[in-house]
Amino acid sequence: MPVARSIIAASRSHGHKQAQGTMQPETATSSPATAASPVGSATADPPAHLPEAHIVDFDYLNPDNFDGEDIYTALKPLHDLPDILWSPRNGGHWIVTRSEDVRWVRERHEIFSHSEFGIPRGAMNVMMPPVTVDPPYHARFRAVLNPAFTPKAVRSLEGHARTVAAQLIDDLAPRGSCEFVSQFARVMPVIVFLKIMGLDAGRRDEFVKWAVGYTSAKEQDAKDSNADLVAQFLAEQLDLRERDPGDDLLSRIVAWRKNPRFGHEGEVLGMAIVSFIGGLDTLSNLMSFTMRHLADHPEARRRLVDQPALIPGAVEEFIRRHGLTMTGRLIRQDVTRKGITMQQDDMLLVIDPLAGIDERAYPDPFEIDFGRANAVYDSFGNAEHKCIGEHLARMQLGVFIEEWLKRIPDFAIDPAHPPVTYAGPVIGMSQLGLVWDV
Repeated sequence: MPVARSIIAASRSHGHKQAQGTMQPETATSSPATAASPVGSATADPPAHLPEAHIVDFDYLNPDNFDGEDIYTALKPLHDLPDILWSPRNGGHWIVTRSEDVRWVRERHEIFSHSEFGIPRGAMNVMMPPVTVDPPYHARFRAVLNPAFTPKAVRSLEGHARTVAAQLIDDLAPRGSCEFVSQFARVMPVIVFLKIMGLDAGRRDEFVKWAVGYTSAKEQDAKDSNADLVAQFLAEQLDLRERDPGDDLLSRIVAWRKNPRFGHEGEVLGMAIVSFIGGLDTLSNLMSFTMRHLADHPEARRRLVDQPALIPGAVEEFIRRHGLTMTGRLIRQDVTRKGITMQQDDMLLVIDPLAGIDERAYPDPFEIDFGRANAVYDSFGNAEHKCIGEHLARMQLGVFIEEWLKRIPDFAIDPAHPPVTYAGPVIGMSQLGLVWDV
């Protein structure tokens, strides 16, 4: 195992036990998923007590009847089944799909632990605080990262984000077409985030390849190889920042080495890794799904052109409609929900994309309603682990919509390059061709 990842892998057990003591038993530490096999190939027998109606042969990495066109419609049939499900895939795990259940799980960290955040157990075999650390100890790591993502810090970046967006769109506009994912969605927010990190934007394609390779990997060896690349690069960058600190996020992270509560090097490298991967992938996917909707709905697009004051509300709806993550939890104690008992040491899958299109919580959930009354949604998480980057995501999504519609108000999907979406821990879009008149 390469040196950088061995630091965080070896420290993973130590970090959880040191930080969380008796709150997290030995079962928090697990062996990595088998590297040579597809992640979804490992199956398990269902719990003996479970009614058959609650068992579904569901592989979240490769959903049935998913042809790549629309991951959300491929997931939606799970809502036709009981609210609490169990799948034999990926080592066996429970599933929650309804907004009320997703929120219920997130608000009970003492039962549903982040210490195993990937499925199957061990798939995410590096410590990534604060994401993989439970309250109250995760707060020390959030305190390191939070200052870079406060509303004030985000406002200071808006001018830069707007300049980057405008320059990219001005370059694309005369062409009459683009591949939106590679030419905008994985460029504009990446450049902005690399400024926060203090990293070279000239290497953005390489960085995005690593990040997307990690979050979309179908096999454990591919996931691990991309983690190795990220870890090795960031370990070098952190050492550079310790010798010559700046005002960037990596300098803040490496300063944790001098904090009295510093436990081990895996904490430092893990904070850097989770920031790097999260910042280079998720918002790009949200922008791509947003653009697909705008291309398919000219009447909605025209409303935003004519009434730009609607854009903030539209941003909230695009975020609600397009939840992106499917993540794991380790169940710490037997717990019963809606008549179904989930047992200690079981794994559970939380499906955010389905929480956002739950008709019980949002009437006509697939519709983007700029004036929707219910502004509470699950896409950024709930409770103590709510996404640190939510303000940055809102700002950049709004800036992108404003600047694009000023310059290219009318556009459509290119039938020669239709949308291609994919499943995984972070669902996303790999292709979106657009055309417009010039």
